[in-house]
Amino acid sequence: MPIPLRLSQARRALAEMFIDLCLAFHATTVPLDQEPGETDANRALVAVAAMLGHAEGRPMNASEIAVRLRMPRTSVMRRLKVLRKQGLLQRIKGRYYLEPHRADQVPHQDKFTLILAKGFKEIAPILSEMDT
Repeated sequence: MPIPLRLSQARRALAEMFIDLCLAFHATTVPLDQEPGETDANRALVAVAAMLGHAEGRPMNASEIAVRLRMPRTSVMRRLKVLRKQGLLQRIKGRYYLEPHRADQVPHQDKFTLILAKGFKEIAPILSEMDT
């Protein structure tokens, strides 16, 4: 007999939002004219870490990404290689940047907005209670 699991609506909403955001970020790592293959959440994390470093004006090398994500450097390197091959990232002097044509556009922006709106609608009452 399965063990019942009681999760609050807010926790379920956060879990749904986490999965949906991982899938959406993964979809942004492949060329726009291709369907994403099997989801690799770690590849999406590496892509997001590289994007954040670039956006914050401090692009990271593979070791810095590995430290930030608490992931083995070899795993980060494998994923960076795929991301470069897919045209998402470029490497300049050992540091990773979004490709200019990919940095100029935000694919699936409407999907991210929908995911966040749906999730925050569910957790807004809890956040409101925390304020008081």
